[in-house]
Amino acid sequence: MGGSINMKEPWYRSSYRRNLIDMHIPDDDIRFMADFDAARYVELLKTARVDTAMVYASSCLGLCYWPTPRGRMHAGLGEIDLIGEVTAACREAGIRTVVYMNYWNKWAYDNHPDWRFVSADGLNTAEYLWDRGRFGVCCFNTPYGEHLRSQIEDLCRNYSFDGLWIDMIHWPYSPCHCGACKARYMAETQREIPRTVDWSDPDWVAWQRTRESWLADYAGSLTELAKRVKPGVTVGQQSSSWSVGWQNGLTEAFFRHTDYCSGDFYGDALLQTFTCKALDNLSENRPFEFMTSRCPDLTEHTTTKSKALLRAQTFSAILNGGAFLFIDAIDPTGTLDERVYETMGEIYGELEAYEPYLNPDAVPIADVALYFNFESLYDPADNGKPVLDGSMDKPLMKAAKNAARTLMNANIPYTVITRRNLGELDRFAVVVLCDLPVADDEEIEAFAAYVHGGGGLYASGAGTLRRKDGTLRPDFGLAAVLGVSDEGQTEEPITYMAPAPAFEHWMPRNDAAHPMMIAGPQRFVRVTTGEIAATLTLAYTNPKDPSRFASAISNPPGIATERPSLVLNEYGAGRAAYCAGGLEQMSSDDHRQLFTQVLRRLANRAWTASSDAPRPVEAVWYRGGDSNSHTLRVLNYQESLPNIPVRNIEFRLKWEESAGARVLLLPGGERLTSSYRDGELVFTLPELETFAMVAIEEENMLEEESAS
Repeated sequence: MGGSINMKEPWYRSSYRRNLIDMHIPDDDIRFMADFDAARYVELLKTARVDTAMVYASSCLGLCYWPTPRGRMHAGLGEIDLIGEVTAACREAGIRTVVYMNYWNKWAYDNHPDWRFVSADGLNTAEYLWDRGRFGVCCFNTPYGEHLRSQIEDLCRNYSFDGLWIDMIHWPYSPCHCGACKARYMAETQREIPRTVDWSDPDWVAWQRTRESWLADYAGSLTELAKRVKPGVTVGQQSSSWSVGWQNGLTEAFFRHTDYCSGDFYGDALLQTFTCKALDNLSENRPFEFMTSRCPDLTEHTTTKSKALLRAQTFSAILNGGAFLFIDAIDPTGTLDERVYETMGEIYGELEAYEPYLNPDAVPIADVALYFNFESLYDPADNGKPVLDGSMDKPLMKAAKNAARTLMNANIPYTVITRRNLGELDRFAVVVLCDLPVADDEEIEAFAAYVHGGGGLYASGAGTLRRKDGTLRPDFGLAAVLGVSDEGQTEEPITYMAPAPAFEHWMPRNDAAHPMMIAGPQRFVRVTTGEIAATLTLAYTNPKDPSRFASAISNPPGIATERPSLVLNEYGAGRAAYCAGGLEQMSSDDHRQLFTQVLRRLANRAWTASSDAPRPVEAVWYRGGDSNSHTLRVLNYQESLPNIPVRNIEFRLKWEESAGARVLLLPGGERLTSSYRDGELVFTLPELETFAMVAIEEENMLEEESAS
């Protein structure tokens, strides 16, 4: 069931049906892992039609699943070499193998207290992480860092496998204050480690930049070691904790040390597609890997998601150019529930039919790019708080995800990009900066050049006011591009936008008497070269004042001002828009329509593709690769499952009529009727239950190839 293995290119390029079986099992009970059977394990992988298996070498408990002198082997296995037996059986079955190592290690934590991670509150992880007493994390600046390296070297020298994958390699939701970290920081900077969050303090920011660098360097050392000892092996490192933000310490540099982005995520359809788009653009190679549990979350050992949900999650990864990996958890005795593998076998069987048409070199088409950087993944409201009280919910991510929802609702092709993509901004008609507080000179120069050359840029709030080192600029880094100058911020946490007379048609349900609410403060700005599209209106009273209000329930608008709230500007050959508040953070239809109206004004071209698909349906177009065709991947992922089929969705793609086109429904190759209207190829997808794939081939090119 694993299929043929192409040895001429890395295994991940042709692998889309993956699996990981968690084994976080202690050995203090003689029943634990006593019934493990490698042959049965691999038979179930075959039942699930898995093409790549991630196999445990160690769990978060630090117990090893191979006989090693470096640590302790799980006692319940007796003489069983789990890594050796499972990888050999997988190889015989045509299933590729990736060896799983967990950075967390309760065995080392218990046996070497001096290796332990220490939080800013002086706590070790078993004292504050999740279920107390279960999770022990050590610091790589102690001898534990070399201990893990020795285990990786042991595996790489003694076993045959295709890849290595390292889990949980991040700071555990806090900076570390162990003796080794304090000594290293003092030696490198001659400073003590600060204990209070303050993003306006360069000393705090310098500490954050340092711990980010330490983590990236250590991750890089593991990748270098594995590849040196075992040439040709791929190395993946857990990439999911970037979404938590600054606490876990992942940055752009970390992602350069993993051959492909990979991580496990839990949430709704929006979270998955947003995450997938970010991973696709962060990844050094395609496809990225989206992992999620077959359970609603990892704590529910016997509860399985519906088949409809597992199918939707599988094909959401495929929609966005990724591979899918389902996570199961072994029973403490070492057995598995075959019903899970039967269900996944049916889903993976559906996926397998599309695999000949999944080209990892094909590039997704996007007209709008949502930009973020890791330095901005913090909450300014945390300033002055103890580290462990810092918010896990970052304003930038909330705003970007909401903007993504707006774009999906409007069927505007979009993606999510980072610093890694600064050299390819010209791919996009519009780039969106959702109140991006931090930007360095490289980013500022790239955005300015992009707009000057004809691109469209949207920015909001305090965007680009801070440098990467935490210092405050005297004005927006993009002030000239945006046509505004910063003069501070409203004290009021509820504000309004009133349309300027020339832009009343953009806000048909709002006017000076009934302006559009923004659930947040706004910046005070002065226009330098831009055109005012909306002005700031304040509430009758400051909502922060408990003694005065105009309405007991709400904070109605009552103080009109001439201060700009939404400004449009021309810069070189391009256009920019600045919103003093978080328009993109708002979720009503009126707010979403205004946001898309602004983006259309900024774009220097019509959208590349469009459709009349209803909101639960998302479509992603792909261009190029090694063929002359475009492909379309379409997903129906409804909030209430199973899906109600959607019928007769019309799709439009910019297309030269002279090229001709054949529109083929995959995998069967049924030809769909198409036509040309206003420079676009137009066709209708008759029915969509969960996933569909369409190929567009240049008919004239096909005729030339046939003639030759």
